[in-house]
Amino acid sequence: MTQTLKEMELAGWSEKASAYDLYGGKITQQAVEPLLNATGVEAGMQMLDIATGPGYVAGGAHHRGAIASGIDLAESMIAQAKSKFPDALFYEGDAESLIFPSEYFDVVTCSFGLHHLEYPEKALAAAFRVLKPKGRYGFTVWAQPKRHGFFGLVMDAITTHGCFDVPLPEAPDLFKFSDPDECRKVLSNSGFIDIEVGEIPINWSPTRANEALDIIYKSSVRTARLLELQNTAAQENIHQHILEQIDKVIKAGDEMSWPAVMAVATRPA
Repeated sequence: MTQTLKEMELAGWSEKASAYDLYGGKITQQAVEPLLNATGVEAGMQMLDIATGPGYVAGGAHHRGAIASGIDLAESMIAQAKSKFPDALFYEGDAESLIFPSEYFDVVTCSFGLHHLEYPEKALAAAFRVLKPKGRYGFTVWAQPKRHGFFGLVMDAITTHGCFDVPLPEAPDLFKFSDPDECRKVLSNSGFIDIEVGEIPINWSPTRANEALDIIYKSSVRTARLLELQNTAAQENIHQHILEQIDKVIKAGDEMSWPAVMAVATRPA
C-alpha cells in the first residue's frame, strides 16, 4: 500500500460527495445544533468549520447570523456545500495547514473530521492558531464501538467473519478520539483550556436492512475500504451478518444508538 491516508480519504470523499447527504448526512446533521450551542455561535461571529463536507455546520452557523466559513480537502464536497448553503463561504483547503490568518476566528469547529486525518494533532494546532484569544473550539467524533450500536455491529461482523489485517494506509486509530481522556489530553497538549467532553445521543431508525451497507459504502471511506479489502467469502459473510442484525432492529421497531463524543475547549486569553 503506497497510498497515504490523506490520498485515500481525498479520493474517497471526492467520489462519494454527491451521495453523502442521502446516507451518513442524515445522521451527522443531528450533531449540528448541539455543537453550535456548545461553542456559543452567535450572530456577527467569525466562524470556521474544518473538514466541512457538505457544509452542515457552517450552514447552521450562517443561519444564526454568524460570518461562517467552511474548508474541506475535497473539491466535490465544497461544491456540495456551496450548492446547499450559497450564502456561507467555502474553500478548498487542508485541515492540517489552514490558509487563514492567525487569531481570526471567534469559533472553530470540526464535525466528524478528526478521525479522517493523517495527523490530527497538526489540525488541532492549526485550529488553535487561527482562533482569537478566548475563542472556542469544538469537535465531534463517533463514540467507541462498545457504546455505538452501529459501529459495534460492524466491528463485531469483521471480527467474526473477516480480519483487520488488511493493507490500509498507516493511520491513527479510527476511534482514538472516542476516548474522553484522550480528547482532554490532546486538547491540553495543544494549548487549550476549559476542556469539556460529553456525549450527543444520536439515534438511527433503519427502514430497510440494505441502508446499513449504503451508509458504509456510500458515506464512509476507511470503513468501506476495510470491507472492500476482505476476501470475497469474508465480505459476503460480513454483509450477511450486518443485514441480519439490522433486519432484527427493523422488525422490532427499534432505533439503533449512534452516539457522538463532543469536546469543546477555549484558547487562553
